[in-house]
Amino acid sequence: MAAPAAHAADRCEAVDLDNISGKVVLPENCSYRRAIVITTSHTTLDCRNSTFIGTGREKIGLIIDSKGKPLSDVTVKNCNFTKFDSSGVRVTWSEVDTRKGDDHARIYERTPTGILLDNINVKDSGRVGIYIDDYVTDTTIKNSSITGSSGVGIYLEHSSQRIKLLDNKIMDNGFRDGGKARREGVAVDSSANNVIQGNLFKGNAAGGIFLYKNCGEHISDGKQVLRWQHSDGNVIKDNVFDGETVGVWLASRQGRNLSTWDCGDRPMNARGQYADYANNNKLEDNTFCRTATPVKDDGKGNQVDGSKNSCPAK
Repeated sequence: MAAPAAHAADRCEAVDLDNISGKVVLPENCSYRRAIVITTSHTTLDCRNSTFIGTGREKIGLIIDSKGKPLSDVTVKNCNFTKFDSSGVRVTWSEVDTRKGDDHARIYERTPTGILLDNINVKDSGRVGIYIDDYVTDTTIKNSSITGSSGVGIYLEHSSQRIKLLDNKIMDNGFRDGGKARREGVAVDSSANNVIQGNLFKGNAAGGIFLYKNCGEHISDGKQVLRWQHSDGNVIKDNVFDGETVGVWLASRQGRNLSTWDCGDRPMNARGQYADYANNNKLEDNTFCRTATPVKDDGKGNQVDGSKNSCPAK
């Protein structure tokens, strides 16, 4: 019986994971103790339920990285990423923000766009499950599960736009440091015009979806830039929030004391409170089950329509 097992191992190891471009289909149900990097447009990777396991050497399981050049039309599907120290997946231009300049149009041209993550399962990330980095646009995460991340399940970073989160399960994230630091299932941080629809949020430490404008925290480290975009114009609809402390919190940092956060923005007062911006968002037909505070709105011009405080039938 040893020969078939050896043959299966050879089948998995024969794939060149250092050159992912074009159309790549992995052998079914393989396990790899390594990471993947995609830097080429018009690439499709079908993992066929293969699993990538963090070993401590690579911090991120899948990096889709433009490296400062146009990158678009990338699809990754049917993959599992578990136990990576930082994130299961990151879509990014991997350059320090302060080195990207201040020409927004130029930065958008050099940052990933048109990315599809379909049936991606991310489990037990050391920090964020799936990280959509700054200036990423027109990217979709669908039919996926993000569970057990120490920090946020899915993070939409500043200046990102038109991200779609569709029909995902976002559960049991945010219990960093044994639960002492608590985060939400999805963070919308100065990210605009996104659609979050048909997802299940369950058991996340701080709540389901928090929308806010980062105050430019840790500005003194020389790597941060001030946020110019607010978390406005987002559509949050047809989601189920089960067992959350807060379902959706609009302008979640409004009036908080952030005096120890080393913010670059100008505070509202001497107490270290900062204005937050999550305005003109639309919440529609969401269901809240065993959720203490379904919606907390500290923004302006937000619409909350058709929400239901009930548990769906099993």
